[in-house]
Parts: sequence; structure tokens; C-alpha cells
Amino acid sequence: MTNFKKWLALALALVLCIGVLAGCGPTPTPTDPPTNPPTNPPTNPPTNPPTNPPTDPTDPPSAYSEAPYITALGIYGKVEDRLPVEEDIFVENADYLTVGVYGGELRRAADGGNWSNGKPIEEGLFRFTTQGTVEPNVAKSYDVNEDYTVYTIHLREGMKWSDGQPFTAEDCVWFYNKVCLNKIDSKGVRNCHKAGGENAVVEKVDDVTFTVTFAAPKYDFIEALTVDLKWHYAPKHVFEAFVDAAIAGDDATALAEAKKISGRDYKDAADAGKKLLYYFWNEPGVPTLNPYVLSTEEGKNNVKGEYYEYIRNPYYWKVDTAGQQLPYIDKIVGITVSNVDQQLMLLLGNHVDFFTPAADEISTILEAETPFDIYEWTKDKWGEAGTQIHFNLAIADPNLNALFNNPAFREAVSIAVDREEFVGIYSGGWLKPGQAAPGKGQLGYSEEWTNKWTEYDVNKAKTLLESCGLVMGDDGFYNFADGTDFVLTITSVADSGAAETFKVLEPYYRAAGIKAVFKDAERSIIDNDLLAGTIECMLLPVTPIGDVSIVLKPNSMVPGYATNIAWYGSMTKETATGDLLKLIELKEQLDKTGDPAERESIALQMLALHEQNQWTIAYAQSDVFYLATNPRIRNVLVDGVFSDLYRDLGIAHCHCWYIQE
Repeated sequence: MTNFKKWLALALALVLCIGVLAGCGPTPTPTDPPTNPPTNPPTNPPTNPPTNPPTDPTDPPSAYSEAPYITALGIYGKVEDRLPVEEDIFVENADYLTVGVYGGELRRAADGGNWSNGKPIEEGLFRFTTQGTVEPNVAKSYDVNEDYTVYTIHLREGMKWSDGQPFTAEDCVWFYNKVCLNKIDSKGVRNCHKAGGENAVVEKVDDVTFTVTFAAPKYDFIEALTVDLKWHYAPKHVFEAFVDAAIAGDDATALAEAKKISGRDYKDAADAGKKLLYYFWNEPGVPTLNPYVLSTEEGKNNVKGEYYEYIRNPYYWKVDTAGQQLPYIDKIVGITVSNVDQQLMLLLGNHVDFFTPAADEISTILEAETPFDIYEWTKDKWGEAGTQIHFNLAIADPNLNALFNNPAFREAVSIAVDREEFVGIYSGGWLKPGQAAPGKGQLGYSEEWTNKWTEYDVNKAKTLLESCGLVMGDDGFYNFADGTDFVLTITSVADSGAAETFKVLEPYYRAAGIKAVFKDAERSIIDNDLLAGTIECMLLPVTPIGDVSIVLKPNSMVPGYATNIAWYGSMTKETATGDLLKLIELKEQLDKTGDPAERESIALQMLALHEQNQWTIAYAQSDVFYLATNPRIRNVLVDGVFSDLYRDLGIAHCHCWYIQE
């Protein structure tokens, strides 16, 4: 089902889109929700588009209804009073959606991860459509002045937080000026709010309007905002006392205020700020604009526990084309497991409704007694992430620094591995040999790049290593010219599977005269070591290289945009040299360019530097992303693009999923 023409359109749209969004588009008239189960439920895999896609007239639904779950509670009043004013209600009308029915639980296996719960339910000011363009979401629209220095954001009048309190521009302005500028959420001011070497100025105009003013033109602010900051808001009425105390350095008061919000204890104010204002969906008691909110009920409110629930937001601000307040499903139930094998067994046992299997698990699912729908999405990474090798090009050790920055060394490490044999062992034949390069349909793709340095040649690898100044020792391994041992220390996150991959790679390295050792550590330790720049080389990196757009999300592809990337460590413009410095300078040039054709040209130049240098090595092409669902789950996006930029499953708009038994 992978649609490469669509994939190409997505990539180009991200490079070129800098136009002004006027609003959410027309809203369809209501249609009657289905009263009977369809007679032709999806087969395995799904092959047909919906037979009753929504129409596209301009009139909004004439009446609104709510879930019986909410009505039965009897405490929330009329649905009309909980929605924004009629002209500002968001109507979900994508052409692949059908009008759904209310009720049920969406059951999922979870690993307790910070983002696995957040991405599917996240609501930003703007969002990516399934076509790769940006549209208003929490925001209703925006305007921009002629030189792209002042953006005016218009919100939806009458929106409410999940606790029923009004959501206004004050929540957006306060979040930036208090939380971001003071780094209370641990992230601070994102790149989307920087131009001309200065932070943006964010000011309130009225309750539904605020402005973002830059010192220099910011041509891609809306798209960058959608990638970089996403929500741009927090409930001031809940967090003001905590944030004021944290800014004042009064940890005792800040911790007391934090506990009032969630009922939990935190190590210090910084820990509380990160969890409550960045990973807020994982903390009970925090009002949100999301379709689902973590339960506050004991035994159901800990995402690190064995079981938890996200329950529907009674003040959610979106409806379907029939005027039904979304979401359809009443709650998302999380069953925490410790490994992917357990997740697969839960799916096969009909205990969970969806799972993201690896390629080698598809045959098991297809052979199951219960039929499942299997969807194939395109991935955005450059080569299979589990086979990516990243060298720290900013490592302090002078011998390693010179070696890692020598393309001959990287080529040697690449061609020392028999990729045909490796992928057979690594994936059971599911993957193809390849390199860390854009996939088909992605901007910058070429067959030559995919095959660069992929021909197995151990003798040439040794010649290349010797051209780097390495000298073969009596033990059969290369040493540095000064007589010191060369040992390639490869690091990865514990329990990531990298240890097993290393066992496959190590004999190839040994045959080429490279002594390699492996060590792993918990993610928090890895993060600290990456920030300190002490990791020499990483297998299966925390953040793999590649993404939909080097323009909008350069984090893994341009120095200076993230601290958790191994191949340039903590490198900056002041410390970068050669083509790495050129890469940074091209990104700066891109940020000052408004013409779409020129922007695309610069992006291609940036990608060409990657192709020439091959800073990251991969041994297999990226596979597809598989999503297996219980056939009772409807409105699942058929051929999506799996990317962090699109918030992974977030682009599937899970609040539109419904259950049809």
C-alpha cells in the first residue's frame, strides 16, 4: 500500500510550503451515523477506501450530540455549551473518514514511554494533514505581514480546557513568556521562535488573538512551530503559582504547588517542570486540550504501572460531519508490558486492538486464527535505524577525532561488512542491503546514494584503514601510528537489541583488523554522555538520522539542533569545520530565504553534503512501518507516513477511530 508518489508530494510540500493559512477549510453537512454494522468489514489487509466519504459543503452541522458516556454522568451540561462558538468548531472531514459510532475502549499494549501515550492524542496550534501540508488546529487561522516578521495567531472563541475553564490567548502568551523563556519545561525557547539571533516577542492582543514578532524574517514559522513546539500553551490558571515559585528559585513552594496539581512528589522544581509542562499528558490532574486525559483515579493514573486509562475529554472541541462531539471511543486503556513479544501475544490473544509489529512478525499475525488488518506506512529514516552507526565527529581524543572525520575510515567500516549476509542474519531476509540515505520518494533520493560504499571488500577496507595512518599490530588489529591501541567502542541503549546486532557485526570488523567492543547503558546515562560528547560511536542511535524534511526538522542532519545525536556531538558553528561548517551555513542561508525554488535548491545542497561525506553508516535499507489492528477498529489511515515530524500515529487522528463489532 505504500504510495511513493504521495511520499514525494509530502517531502516537496514540506520544503515549499510557506504560504498563509486562511482557516480550516469548508465544513461538511451532517450525515446520519450508521445504525447497523457494515456487511463488508475490512479484510486482511484492507484494500478498499470508505464507501461513504463525507461530502464537502460549506454549512456546519445544524445540531450537536455527545457520547452516551458523557450523558450518563449528568454533570457536564449541554454539549453546545462545551464546544467553541459554532463558527469556530473544528469539523473533522478528511476524505478517508466515515461517520462513526460511540462507545468502547481502545486497548493498547504500552511500554510506559513518555511519548508513546502523547503522540497519538497530541493537539498543537497547527497540525500536519495526511497530505503533508500544515493546517490550523487549536488555532483557527493566522496572518503574517509582508516581510514575515509579525505573525498574528487567531484562536477559536469559546474553547475550554478539559476542566471546563476557558482557553484563551493568555494561556499561549503566558506559556512562552514564563515557561519557555525561563526554561521551566526543560526545553526553553525552541528554534521556531528564533530569528536574527534573537528570541521572538509574543504578545496578547485580545482573548482570542496574539502576535509573534521576530527580529528578522521567519519564512517558515508556522511549519517550524508545528514541528518544534507543537502546543505553545499551558493552563495558566493551574500552573501560575508553581511557575512563579520555580522562577523565584523557591523549590519548596514549587514542589508543594506541583503536588497540589498531580498529587505526586518530584525530586525538585526542574523535575516537576519537565514532567508537568513537557510530558504533561503522563501526569494526572493536568487539564489539556487533548481528546483524552489521564485518569485521576488511583490504580488507573500511573503510566509506569501495569494498567492505566485515558478517559474522554468532555470539553473536546472537535466534531464529525454529523455533529457528534469527538472522540468516538470512550477511553484508551494501557496494559504495560516489558517487551515486544508480550505485545504481540496480547494482540494475538485479542487483548489489545493495535500493535506495530516488526517485519518478521507479520507472518505470525497473518497465520493467526483471528483476522487482523495490516497497514503499510512509509518510514522516514535513512536506512534501517537498528543498523545505523554514528561516529562522534567532535570527540575530544585527537586520534579518534582525526580518524572519525576521515571519510576513508567511514568507507572502510562500511565495506568491511557483507551486507547480503548481514541482512539475512539481522532480518531473516525481510530487509534489503543499503546505506544511510533517503528512501524512494524522499527529497535527495538516488539509487547511487542508496548503494554508496555497500560493496563488500575486506581487502580494500584494510587498504583504506592504512591510508588513515593506522598500523597493523602483532595481534592482527590496527593501532594508531603513535603506537597506542585503536579500539572502536560502540555504545547503545540497554535492551534496544543493539547488543545482538553488534554480535553479528563484530566478526566482520575483526576480519578487517578493527578491534571493536560494545557497551550499553540506560537511556538517561546515554543522554548525559551524548550531551557531554563522550560517546565515541553509537549503534542504533537515540535519534536515527533522517526525516521527512531536512528543512523543517534538521535535528538529526544539521549540527546545533539537538544534543542527542552522536555523529556531531555538541558541535557548534564555532567548532565545526569543512563540510560540517558548510552544512550549518547553508541552513542559515535557508532561514533567510523566502523563495520556494531557492529554498529547495539549498535543501538539495545540504543533502548533497551528506551524500558526499556519508557521516552515518547503515547496513540495510529502511523497512516499512506496519500497523496491525483488530478489524473492529474503523477509520484507520491506510497509507500514512510514519515520522516523528507527523507525530507517528498522531497523523492517523486516533480520536476519529471508532469500534464496530
